Amino acid sequence: MILVLEMRFAAEELADQAQRFAAFTGVTKPQPTDKFFLVMGMTGSGKSTFVARCTGQKVVVGHGLHSCTNSVGVFDFPWNGRRIYLVDTLGFNDTTRPDLEILDILATYLSTSYANGIRIHGFIMLHPISDNRMTGSSLRNIEMMKAMCGLASYHNLAIVTTMWPSTPDHAEKLMLERRYAELLADGRFFGDLVARGAHLFRHNETGRRNAFEEATSARRIVDRLVRQSDIHAPDVLRLQKEIVDEGKTLGETTAGIAVAGELYKARRAHELELRGLQAEMNSQLARVDAAHAAQIRELEADVMMKLKKAEDAKRALRRRMDEMHRDEERAWKQKIRELDEMFSQQLAEKQQELLDMEESLLEIRQDMARRAPNQREPTPRQRELMALQIAEHEEIVTSARAEVSNTQHAYQKFQGQTGNILNGTANGVAAGLTSGIVAGEPPSSLET
Repeated sequence: MILVLEMRFAAEELADQAQRFAAFTGVTKPQPTDKFFLVMGMTGSGKSTFVARCTGQKVVVGHGLHSCTNSVGVFDFPWNGRRIYLVDTLGFNDTTRPDLEILDILATYLSTSYANGIRIHGFIMLHPISDNRMTGSSLRNIEMMKAMCGLASYHNLAIVTTMWPSTPDHAEKLMLERRYAELLADGRFFGDLVARGAHLFRHNETGRRNAFEEATSARRIVDRLVRQSDIHAPDVLRLQKEIVDEGKTLGETTAGIAVAGELYKARRAHELELRGLQAEMNSQLARVDAAHAAQIRELEADVMMKLKKAEDAKRALRRRMDEMHRDEERAWKQKIRELDEMFSQQLAEKQQELLDMEESLLEIRQDMARRAPNQREPTPRQRELMALQIAEHEEIVTSARAEVSNTQHAYQKFQGQTGNILNGTANGVAAGLTSGIVAGEPPSSLET
């Protein structure tokens, strides 16, 4: 029974995810008053927790349909008569994925949304105040955000500090205030963005692990951002213009050029390392020491693999919108096929279990109805116990029948929504690619 419930809830959640994703990619048209905000920041800054508190939805990166897109998760909640969508993304400098892969995925979906008439109304940039210095990862995320957005003003950007301690002593309070002031003023950090209209917030400043307080804090920030986006109409992101309007490859975009620079540095470092290893391989020690030579060969193989990845990355930077979309669509189809097979198999197993339970109940009824010729009439107490036993079995079977029926409905909902995404997104991108948007005409028909 627990497995049936888990399967039903999983199917319903996946269908809901698909529905939200369809809105973000423009497959289904949202209401004019709905808002879409990107949630950005380095890994570990608290993006998923912030989104979960705001929306009240479970946010588990890498599960469900998240793993179809590898990084993008779309969540929503009603707010003052409108629907707010928060798009949860992976941070650049993530330990599990290279920057190029993250940029590729963001470029794919942001360009699809734009081509289908969806605008990004604002950004929530999270930064942990607990970091005692501005790390390379933090600076990298700021640089990539600027490269992707390329906006003249950032009134629709909320810079949100997270990870405030719950019981700081006096010295720690002073240190945190100095750090906060530095983030606000230093142009290398957020000073330049604040000077152009961005707002700095303290999320859950008390540091208490209280879901209600965290949700109140998160929604206060989003409410301010919603009001700002009502005043300041959203601009098209530079990455969207470059890919959709100008037809650039990923490597020709400003963000792609930034990633390419890092790739070039990494490739040069690998080449120098390889030359050093090859020189060492030709040394006297390597010729006489077999173990040392084997170790060098292992290191060479590792460097060669890194160089191959760098070469693959160069090819990826030459891709255009339609190529990026085709690759991502293949990933969607593969994941959805796997999920569909899993649900189908589990549903068949549960249907068979229900059939076995119904047959068992029928046998119990038949056994109780049959009495041997020399068997005495059951006493009232025996009749009562038999009736109770049948009632218990009937209740179990009825409950199982209802759960299987609900699971079938959830599975059908999942199939309908995922099919809508696969077909609708492909058609939407195709329409965008053949429209005046790609030809460089003003996208006046796009929704704001």
